[in-house]
Amino acid sequence: MHGPLTERLSQELDERRRNGLLRIIPEHRPHLIDLSTNSYLALHLNTEVAAEAQRLAGTALHGNLASRLISETSPLAAELEAELAAWKKTEAALLFNSGYTANIGILQAIATRDTEVFCDRLNHASIIDGLRLSGCRLRRYRHCNMADLKRLLAASKAKEKIIVTDTVFSMDGDCAPLADIVECAQNFGCCVMVDEAHATGVFGKNAGGLADELGVADVIDIRMGTLSKAVAGVGGFFAGSALLRDYLVNHARSLIYSTGLPHAAVAFDLAAVRHIRAHAKMGHELLEKARLFREKLRSLGFDTLASNTQIVPCRTGSDAEAVSLAAFLYDRGILAPAIRPPTVPKGSARVRFSVHSGFTGKQEDSVITALKEWKCLNG
Repeated sequence: MHGPLTERLSQELDERRRNGLLRIIPEHRPHLIDLSTNSYLALHLNTEVAAEAQRLAGTALHGNLASRLISETSPLAAELEAELAAWKKTEAALLFNSGYTANIGILQAIATRDTEVFCDRLNHASIIDGLRLSGCRLRRYRHCNMADLKRLLAASKAKEKIIVTDTVFSMDGDCAPLADIVECAQNFGCCVMVDEAHATGVFGKNAGGLADELGVADVIDIRMGTLSKAVAGVGGFFAGSALLRDYLVNHARSLIYSTGLPHAAVAFDLAAVRHIRAHAKMGHELLEKARLFREKLRSLGFDTLASNTQIVPCRTGSDAEAVSLAAFLYDRGILAPAIRPPTVPKGSARVRFSVHSGFTGKQEDSVITALKEWKCLNG
């Protein structure tokens, strides 16, 4: 490539490099204390799940070979969807290739230029991208601020209104006020969509998510989740009415025009979901582990924001300090990423700790010791 396009791309990368914002794909380093993973229940290390996945997969290790609408080569896909619908207590479920494509597909399909969508400012990028693709009228309310949401709803004259929110926010580790959001929706005639990516498998009596935990699942229209976090597999899903499932099969472009997930991947997902449903207490145990870790960080003077989940941010403020802390930890065998703008707002850079079920007491001691040392060196 040569010419103006190459010059612009090169300049933008140089600017990111100068500002310490250049993203890279890290090399794999085994034997680290990994606090970057989204495998919250450590099911990628679970031998029971692995054995069941191998049994379900058999010898079919190849890809799916075609779009699901052309050829459903994995009989386990429908079985997994039935399992997900039963878990979420909905009429139906629909499997997508990732959480990202699920959000894009759902929102692009159901929203139009006549739909007004009210979106928390800290919602995941996939929600924003799906809304942009839909051409809807996007209204972003201040993070978890119900007064701001009500103000926007009161000013709306749209016939079609949707409130969409993450339930657990991936960079702050806090939870959406779902009961208040549902009340707003009922008062202003809105549909509600929730992204349960970081809550599924962790919250709820049956580990079904925050909507289950708070008892509002029955009045939420669209529930989206991933199979790549607590489930430790790959894929995303919609859970809701049979009507909506049929509509998405006909209109969700990220589903229609993608090759389906491989049979072996679906086998792991199915084995892991069944394991979580049979061991729902794992999520409660994880949240207690995270609470104790968060208290130790706060006692050292670190700002963990409003986190009350397994995601524990350690706010530094400046980008340089976040990079410094992450590098300091990495040199001591601890993997915890520095999160900087544009992923988070300017002035709120942080190191993000993902507490998981495999995080041992000995490992926690090592992390706390390293944080104490960094704190002493950096005031």
